[in-house]
Amino acid sequence: MPELPFPPDLDQLRRQARELLRAATQGEPAAIARLRAVSDRVALSAAQLAVAREHGFWSWPALKAAVERDRSIDLGAKPPLPAAVGPDFLEPPGERWSFGGAAAIETSGGVLLPELLVAGPDHAVLDASLVPPAPGTPAPPAAPRQRPLTARERLAETERRIHQIAAFDDVTVTDSRGAAYALKVAGMEGQGGQHGAEPQPTMVHFRLTPPPAREADWVELRGRGGSTARLVPSPRASVHVSQLTPVSAAASDLEDLALRLIGTGLAGSPAGLRERSIALARAAAIRESGELDATSELPDQLARLCASLAAGRPADDLPPAWSGMLSAANRSDGPACHVDIAAALPPLYGVAIQLDSMVAGPGGWTLYLRARPGWFIYSEDAMQKWDPASVNAEDDLGGGYVSSFGGSTGHSDHEELALNFLPRLNPLARRLTLRFRAAGEQVTVAFDLPAGAA
Repeated sequence: MPELPFPPDLDQLRRQARELLRAATQGEPAAIARLRAVSDRVALSAAQLAVAREHGFWSWPALKAAVERDRSIDLGAKPPLPAAVGPDFLEPPGERWSFGGAAAIETSGGVLLPELLVAGPDHAVLDASLVPPAPGTPAPPAAPRQRPLTARERLAETERRIHQIAAFDDVTVTDSRGAAYALKVAGMEGQGGQHGAEPQPTMVHFRLTPPPAREADWVELRGRGGSTARLVPSPRASVHVSQLTPVSAAASDLEDLALRLIGTGLAGSPAGLRERSIALARAAAIRESGELDATSELPDQLARLCASLAAGRPADDLPPAWSGMLSAANRSDGPACHVDIAAALPPLYGVAIQLDSMVAGPGGWTLYLRARPGWFIYSEDAMQKWDPASVNAEDDLGGGYVSSFGGSTGHSDHEELALNFLPRLNPLARRLTLRFRAAGEQVTVAFDLPAGAA
């Protein structure tokens, strides 16, 4: 299957469709076979559909949208200048506290593993992973579909099945002080799975009311058969927040491009030709602009990384953090730990950021934070949005971690969100350093992992 060229050219794709139609009209067997693979008609729409399918897209509009999206990225669209942070946003917000470290319980909805309960004075959110029960009687064969389910449709189907099974009303929640809590599903995230197939884990977000007090020694969920999951208070980390320091915006761009390429592979969808081409073109443009130190090895390192990803084999002379992430698939599961950070950052790109908690599990780890007035920066027409900062991390052994957006909840004056980090935490790591970079500035946040986490 041919990938889109770089830079993507919609006019060239249109010409390919017209040429295919002309060849089919003239009776060329190969052209007719290409059209017959997608349609019984000999028409321009059929030729466009054939070109789209041959490039891996379900329809011509989907191909067109991908080209337009890629060109907007390739042309280096930039966010608006950062807004000034209002004085109200400079005051640290009320603190959060968290509970974690629970085991899994049986529920009518499946096996539920509470991961982290983050609480504040006015609300509390519990994140948990759920493995729905395996299907019993095999479902009757479904009617043939014209296309596979999208990720959104799979999730909707999973939610529908879970809500049919249970509303988790068989789960009771209490704490060490004798308080009782109401548990309500607030949302779900994940791939789910096809009906009748082996169930896949789904992330479930619960609202817990009232919020548990900071002074509680534990919060306990009781499920079917008397199974219990007890969450205990997170230890408070020793934290150091640096001052804002200037960094090379060009070098930061190249490092972020490299981490983005690595991150897509860690998330299960290795970067293809188009993504690698975008990165290399951006590197060439930065090198030609003169913004990068002439002695920097980053462009060559990025080229070696792209070659390594294309060939599916390790590359020599990559930065240790990059190499560590590429080889993390062979790493054993990291420690399961949870910690409160409670650190306010200097404003970045007009956004005030408060770090609340961190939790690590077998597959990766998650950072919970708040952003005021909100996390994303929008263009004037609201058609484009940007993260206010790139966020990555390193451990005290030199291993690197790349973040991805893990969902958010908006409020009147702030946004609460999660950032997911891959790969899994190194079991020998004792300290993490988060790096927030935006508009030529950087702030780092370093904190110790709980003793005995490994």
